[in-house]
Amino acid sequence: MFTLVIAVWVFGIATMQSAVNLDFVARLAFAAASLIPPTFLAFVQYYPTAPKWPGNKIVLFMNLGCGLVIASISLVTRLVVTDVTMTASMGVARETGPLYGLYAIYFLTTWLVSIGVVIAKWTRVRGFSRGQLHYLALGVILSTAGGITTNLILPLVTRSSAFAWIGPYFALILIALVAHAIIRHRLMDVRLVIHRGLTFALALVVSLIPVACLLALAWPRLSDHLAPEELIVLVIAIVVVGILIPLTRDVAGRLLDRYVYRTHVNYQRTLREASEALTRVLDLKVLLQFMNHTVATSTNSEGAAVYLKGSAPELGSPFRRAIAEKRHAQSHFDTPEEAPPEVIAVLTRTKDLLLTEEIEHERPTSERERLHAALSRLNWALVLPLVSEEHVIGAIVVGPKLAGDPFYPQDLDLLMTLANQAGVAVKNAQLYAQVLLANEHLNNIVSTIESGVVAVDATGQITLFNPAAQQLTGLAAERVRFQPLSVLPECVGRMLGETVAEGGARTQPEVQLSDGTTTRPIICTTSPLHDQSGAVLGAVAVFSDLTPLKALEVERQRAERLAYFEMLASGIAHEIKNPLVAVKAFSQLMPRRRTDDRFVAEFDRVVNHEIAKMERLLDRLRTLSHPGERPHHPIDLRAPIGDAIEAMRPVFGEKSIGLGMTMGPSPCTVLADHSELEQLFLNLLMNAHEVTPPEGSVRVEVSTTADRAIVAVVDTGPGVPPELLERVFDPFFSTKERGSGLGLAICASIAQTHGARLKVANHETGGAVFTVDFPLAVVATQPVPA
Repeated sequence: MFTLVIAVWVFGIATMQSAVNLDFVARLAFAAASLIPPTFLAFVQYYPTAPKWPGNKIVLFMNLGCGLVIASISLVTRLVVTDVTMTASMGVARETGPLYGLYAIYFLTTWLVSIGVVIAKWTRVRGFSRGQLHYLALGVILSTAGGITTNLILPLVTRSSAFAWIGPYFALILIALVAHAIIRHRLMDVRLVIHRGLTFALALVVSLIPVACLLALAWPRLSDHLAPEELIVLVIAIVVVGILIPLTRDVAGRLLDRYVYRTHVNYQRTLREASEALTRVLDLKVLLQFMNHTVATSTNSEGAAVYLKGSAPELGSPFRRAIAEKRHAQSHFDTPEEAPPEVIAVLTRTKDLLLTEEIEHERPTSERERLHAALSRLNWALVLPLVSEEHVIGAIVVGPKLAGDPFYPQDLDLLMTLANQAGVAVKNAQLYAQVLLANEHLNNIVSTIESGVVAVDATGQITLFNPAAQQLTGLAAERVRFQPLSVLPECVGRMLGETVAEGGARTQPEVQLSDGTTTRPIICTTSPLHDQSGAVLGAVAVFSDLTPLKALEVERQRAERLAYFEMLASGIAHEIKNPLVAVKAFSQLMPRRRTDDRFVAEFDRVVNHEIAKMERLLDRLRTLSHPGERPHHPIDLRAPIGDAIEAMRPVFGEKSIGLGMTMGPSPCTVLADHSELEQLFLNLLMNAHEVTPPEGSVRVEVSTTADRAIVAVVDTGPGVPPELLERVFDPFFSTKERGSGLGLAICASIAQTHGARLKVANHETGGAVFTVDFPLAVVATQPVPA
């Protein structure tokens, strides 16, 4: 409505200048003008946001109603304007009616309120809406102020409408600023798309403005000397020449630039093509070729080269030439195998480009002079750093331009943008090459090991299945790879699924795996694969055939049994031979000395003693071979220990050896036979008594953990030689002169039948420590009393 009433007002003013139906047209113009302020006030009240005041609509409708009343009065009566005439000296003249003052007051008041609302909203809004209101308010204020001045205030003061024809031209200001707000700031969310042909035509018109001005100045003289037809031909020729001059200049400039090796680079296209290639190519060799060629051609330089930092981890690793391109045979552009250290040192410290021309004009220092000398010697005009993760990983060196031009700011912006993208692309390509090499090594290792390896991703899809896994499962890799876990044997697939779901490692010590023809025992271990944040990316299972290990274990046990029997037989033969020698000697003398009563008595004593000795040996051997024939019951471990200590206390007292014990207040319940455990601890205490010197000490310590009871017998004797620690529990092995070598062997056998472990070690401060580790019993009944 606002623009419509302005259009009607402009139409009325324009029609008044033609002196056609002046009275009606003048009243129409005044009626349309009276609606301009209320319609604009209604518009700015609701744009860009609606008002929150509830009585706003009533005020707006009342204001609009007043405008409609004044417009009706202006259109059908002579109370606002009357007697409109056309004069030769003043143009349109008119007389005002009695309500003209009220008309002017209403117009100015409503206009000022509208401007106030616009300014108030402009101060409150931010961002995009502020720019829209800025140009809208500026256009309305300038255009309406001009129109009010020429069409309301001046006629009111001078009582003449001589300047009324100027008022509509101020609407052009509003049109221009609103159009700008629509095009640049999308006023009222309107998107205006201007075709490139229109912009080209407007550019041609603007370029012809100087030609039009020149024609306007020369037109009086030209019209005096040329006929109309000649003037038309001249104007057309001048317009055509004016249009062709820029095109001819561009073509000639492009040809001359090409002749002198000067190129015009399409920066946007170069960046777009380079970005596509740098983000798509992962082969380092291809990437370096593209990058080096792009830099050399975009600058039309004598050459370009790329240097990359060596793979050595040290800080001073040299930058070696990766690729070089020399575009002119006679060029002095040089690319040695290694970049000069003074150039790399400055490049690494500054992480910024080095321009030889700028360095030459900088304040001279010893470092800058050496840097300039190195760049000049190699004829390097520009050095660009390749930066990745705040570290310089390489450099792009560029020779001078073939045209002799310097590197302009737009050239440097293009090259630095390319270098920044290239730094990331080169690092990605290097990492990709490392990943390929690592995968190659991994595949070679996995394909040659004898253990089966299966890897799955987070979705449970199989991604790796090595030849050993094919052999152990009987499944072909082509049928298994990229399939779900259900195609695997149940034992392997279940463990992999649990590892992926829960993120924890799994181990199955022994499980049966069949390949369809043979069932093998295997050990299977699964481990999760995590990313840097800890999320599970998949899992890997490694399973090995235990058949060879079990065969080796059987052979080892057989060899150990044979060695044990051999040692046992040798010990028995040795222990029995000595008594038999004595008996044999006496029996050989018996026929000659049987009348000798003293010899007969000695024979009787020696033979009985040696036979008793052999009987004791046989009893101990019987105990060693059948240590666990008696049933086991839950007992308090402290009871047999206490009985053994009480039995040995007088013996320890005779030798002045201290005997102590440390046992906790709570019971230590184990499944055992009381008498066998008492014999076990008696043997350990007797062994400690024999090796402990007088005034020494022996103590028994009892401790418990969550599921174990540990008894330690600690003496202050000389200890066990380290080389004999593994043999002290062998039958018939003894370090004592008169020992049988069966006491500790019997202790080990009793401990084994009770599920305990008997170990020996030397104490740091001297003496030996014999430790018996029992499993605790979990029972509901009370321990059997001793």
